[in-house]
Amino acid sequence: MGLGLRIPCALVIALALVAPPAAAQQPPPPPPPMPGQGPFTLADALSRARAESPEAAAARARVEAAGKATGEASRRPNPVFEFRLENWASGVSRDVLPYDAFAEVTQLVEIGGKRDARRGVAEAVLGSTEAAEALTRYTLAIEISRAYLDAVRQRERQRTLAAQVTDLAEIVRVLDRRVALGTTAEADVLKMRTEEARAATDLIRTELAANRALSQLTSRLQVDATLDALVLPPPPPAPAVSDDAAVVQRRPDVLAAGRAVESARQMLRLEDARGVPDPSLNVGYKRTAGYDTGLFTITMPVPFFNHNNAARIVAQGQVTAAELEMTATERRARAELAATRAAALSLTERARDIRTRLVDPARGARDAARAAFATGVLDVLRLVDAERVFTDAALVAIDLETDAVVAAIEARLAAGEDPLP
Repeated sequence: MGLGLRIPCALVIALALVAPPAAAQQPPPPPPPMPGQGPFTLADALSRARAESPEAAAARARVEAAGKATGEASRRPNPVFEFRLENWASGVSRDVLPYDAFAEVTQLVEIGGKRDARRGVAEAVLGSTEAAEALTRYTLAIEISRAYLDAVRQRERQRTLAAQVTDLAEIVRVLDRRVALGTTAEADVLKMRTEEARAATDLIRTELAANRALSQLTSRLQVDATLDALVLPPPPPAPAVSDDAAVVQRRPDVLAAGRAVESARQMLRLEDARGVPDPSLNVGYKRTAGYDTGLFTITMPVPFFNHNNAARIVAQGQVTAAELEMTATERRARAELAATRAAALSLTERARDIRTRLVDPARGARDAARAAFATGVLDVLRLVDAERVFTDAALVAIDLETDAVVAAIEARLAAGEDPLP
């Protein structure tokens, strides 16, 4: 039968249910959180990550240990006590060969600034662990933000595809009735069933991705949150940076690189100090041949062969390497600062009216196609195309809105600011 054939009034009314007025086509509001559970925002996730994550706790434990070690670094070497008894089991009368007894204490006396150098190394290690803790917080904020927003993204895609599958199922139902009435070819139903199966497959894959993203997020934070409890925040304001050089120097990765340079320099200082030989003072008591006497000795290595040169050469190489790595870190930081700021501004601007520019026209075209199809003047392929264009536009908008938030957070972190204001 031709597509221009008049359709019974009852069938037209049934088809009209597939294409309700534009006002009724707005996306449904997100379902409320499950009973007993309120919204779980990105700010909540970041706060919990800072307070509860094993990574943050491990970094704090290292800082605490390094702080305690700093107070122990300048302790002097322990003295060495020695007691020695000679002439025993000699087989000779004690009147002829009495015991000789020695009781001695030897103390190494450090010179050349070794104690101060050890303290400097310990303080540099403390600074490095503090910088590493800040870098852990920085990395954790990026990872948790991405995980949270990925879960939100997949949830919104799931909702969009679920609505599409529901609409296509209704269209297939109506087409089945048309075929039964003899007003539509069975091939049209097969085309629409194919589109419904494709959309259902996409929905299953998206549901799996959403559940996987949620599982990864909740496992890291040890929280019991649902997808419906997550909230997509608006893009935070991009950082207003006037002095890129100062911002780069405040970044955790650059600070960590600087602390690594300081640690290498302090280690070189310690190895230089170790090249200076330390004397040992020995005092004690001696009883020999029936007489009690005291003894006092000073010993010192003579640096004819070993000046600790090998260790000093390695330490100097570590200083050079750390300085070069810091230069590389600063260059990466400057590039990231510029790139993330540009991405945040561009994506935020594009996301601001993406619904008006992209989704609303696609929705209008889909609604018009549905209305035309309801009156029998539009073939199935054009309806399939209109449905697919609208769904693709909605998915693009979801991705862009989520990417804008991610880019803004990354830009703020790259500028040394909190991810959320």
